[in-house]
Amino acid sequence: MADKILNLGIVAHADAGKTTLTEQILYQTGAIRALGSVDQGTAATDGMEVERRRGISVRTACASVTWRDCRLNLIDAPGHADFLSEVERSLAVLDAAVLVVSAVEGVQPQTRMLLEAIGRAKLPCFIFLNKLDRAGSGWERTLAQLEREGARCLPLSRVEEEGEGKAVAGLTDFSSPAWQESAVLATGDEALLERLLEEGLLPEEALWPRLSEKAGRGELYPAVCGASKFGLGVGDLLDAVCRLLPQPVPLGGPGEERLCARVYKVEHDPVLGKAAYLRLFAGEIRNRQAVEAVGRNGRTEEKITRVRSVEGRRLEDAQAVSANEIAVVYGLESVRAGDLVGCALPGLRAYRLAEPLLLSRVTPEHPEDLPALTQALKQLEDEDPALDCEWNREKQELWARLTGKLQIEVLEALLAERWGIQAHFAEPSVIYRETPAAAAEGYESYTWPKPCWAEVRFLVEPLPRESGFQYECRVSPGRLPYRYQTHVETAVPRALRQGLLGWQVTDLKVTLVDGTWHHVHTHPLDFFVATPMGLMDGLRKAGSQLLEPVLKAEMSGPLDYLGKAMGLLSTCRAVFEPASMEEGRFRLEAFIPAAEAMELPVDFAAATGGEGIYSACFSHYQDCPPGLGTSRERIGTDPLDRAKFILAARSAIAGEIP
Repeated sequence: MADKILNLGIVAHADAGKTTLTEQILYQTGAIRALGSVDQGTAATDGMEVERRRGISVRTACASVTWRDCRLNLIDAPGHADFLSEVERSLAVLDAAVLVVSAVEGVQPQTRMLLEAIGRAKLPCFIFLNKLDRAGSGWERTLAQLEREGARCLPLSRVEEEGEGKAVAGLTDFSSPAWQESAVLATGDEALLERLLEEGLLPEEALWPRLSEKAGRGELYPAVCGASKFGLGVGDLLDAVCRLLPQPVPLGGPGEERLCARVYKVEHDPVLGKAAYLRLFAGEIRNRQAVEAVGRNGRTEEKITRVRSVEGRRLEDAQAVSANEIAVVYGLESVRAGDLVGCALPGLRAYRLAEPLLLSRVTPEHPEDLPALTQALKQLEDEDPALDCEWNREKQELWARLTGKLQIEVLEALLAERWGIQAHFAEPSVIYRETPAAAAEGYESYTWPKPCWAEVRFLVEPLPRESGFQYECRVSPGRLPYRYQTHVETAVPRALRQGLLGWQVTDLKVTLVDGTWHHVHTHPLDFFVATPMGLMDGLRKAGSQLLEPVLKAEMSGPLDYLGKAMGLLSTCRAVFEPASMEEGRFRLEAFIPAAEAMELPVDFAAATGGEGIYSACFSHYQDCPPGLGTSRERIGTDPLDRAKFILAARSAIAGEIP
C-alpha cells in the first residue's frame, strides 16, 4: 500500500511534449510494457482515432501508477487551445500540476495562461523543462522567462549538455553550498539563511521540510530538466514530486464523512452507459449509494449502479472508493462534466480558462439523421458543457459554440466514429456580446388576460468592461413576498441570454426597484412571464453596445520576416508593442479582434515561409466600432412582442418559459 496518494496533472502549451512525458511516466513505472509515440499514433493516453491520426490530445486521459512510496493518479489534459475546457476541469481536481515547458520555444501564450491560473489558485506546481535534445534549446533562458512571469522557480537539475541531438542532465548536488544558498533564498526564510551562513551547510532535515512546505503551498515551483522523447529527467521529476509533496488532507479535515467530489470527465460507454470520473475530496463513494449531484441542471438525487477504480490504464470494479482517489461511477444520468457530487466544502478550486468564441450551425448530411444528431450532441455536451448547444425549434436548426476550428474536425470525427452520423459544421461566426449603452428603467404590468397579476420595475445600468452581471433587489418582502422575489431573480439571467441584438447581455447591473402582486389573481409563474418583458423594455430604452472578443496573440519568426508580420497585423486592427529580438528571431505580442484573426494563422505561416510560430488565446471583450460586428436572429419569441410572448409563455409545458 502506497504511503501517499497524489493526483498529478500534466499540462502544457501545445507541442511542448506533454503526452510524450506521460507516456514515459507510464513506461518507467511499469504501467505499460512498450513505449508508444505521439507522432505514430501509438501513445497509450491517445485512445481516440482522431487523436492517433492528428497526433494531438483532445480528451483528458487518466492512469494510475506507483513510484517509490507514492500512488500517482495521472491526469493528462489536452494541450491545444481549442480544448481548454478540458484543462480547466482537470485543474480543479488536482493536488499538483506538472507544467511542461519546451526549452526551445520557451514560455508561450497558453503557458502564461496556465501559470496565471495555477498561481491564482495556489496550486502546487512542478516545472519540467523539456526538449533539451533539440537545436535551440536553452533551459536557463526558459527558466528566466518563467521567473519574469512571476513563477518563483527552484532548479533541481544540473545540465551538462543540451541541443543538437545531445542532452546530459541529472539531479544537482543538493549538498553543494551554491545550490543550498539558492534554495534557501527561494524559500525567503531569513532564519534559515542565517543558519546557512553560520554553519556553511544545512542538514537535509533542516532544509527539505521547508522546501516541501513552500512547494505544497504553491509558493515555490521546483524545476527539473529533461528530454521526454528519450526519458531523460522523468525519474528525477517523479522523485521530486514524491519527496516534496505531502499527502493531501481531505477537505473538511481528517475524518470528514460528508461526500464532496467533482466530476472532471464524462464518457459514454456503449454497454454500461454514462461514466462519470470523480475526484473525491472527502467522504466515500460506494456501490448502490444514493448521492446528490449539483450542476447547471439543478440538484438531482440519483443512485450509483456501479463503481470502478483506476488501476494502471485499466478500470477495475470496486465496492468503495475513498477520499483523495479517483472513482468512475455509473448511474448518474443527469451529471455533466464539471458538476459537484455531494456537498461543497470550503477549499474547492474552480478555474475559468475556456471561452467559446465561435458559433456554428450543425447539419446532418441526411435530414432523417437530425433527431439522432440532436441526441449525439446532447451527449457530447455532457462531456464538454462549453459546447452549449442550442436548438431553434422554429427553424429546426442546431447550433454549437466552439473554441476553435480544430474542434470542428474533432467533433465531425466523433459523430462519425461513435454514432455513424455524417454531419457538417458551417463556417463559424464570432460570438459577440452586448451591454446597455446607458442607464434606463424598464416596466411591465402583466395583469391581463386574467387570471394573472405581476408588476415589475427594473433599473438597468451599464458596468465597466469585464464586470459581468450583478443583481440587486430593493423591494421589501411586505410589498413583494420572497417567493416572487426569487422567481424574478431566477428569471433575470435567463432573459439576459439574448439581448436586443441577439447576444448574451453582460457588464450590467439589474436592480428590481418595485414589484406588486395580487392575493387572488397572481399565478405562481406570472413573474417568470413579466420579468423578461420588463427587462427587455429597460434594455430597449437604454440601447445596446455591441462587444467583440479580443485575442492575445504571440508571433515569432526569423528577423527577415518581421516587416511582413507587422504588415499583417496592421490590416487586422491589432494593437501591439515594438517587437523584441533575440538570436536572429523576432517576437511580437498583439491584441487582435477575433473576427479579424480567423485566417491569421494561415496568412502568417505563408508570410514567414512556414518558419513562423503563431499562437493565441482569448483575452477580453471590448466595444465593437460602429459599423462592424453583427446582430443575431433571436431564438424563440421576442419578449418585446408582448402578445406573442404571453401566448407562447402560457402555452409552455410545465412552466418552461421561452
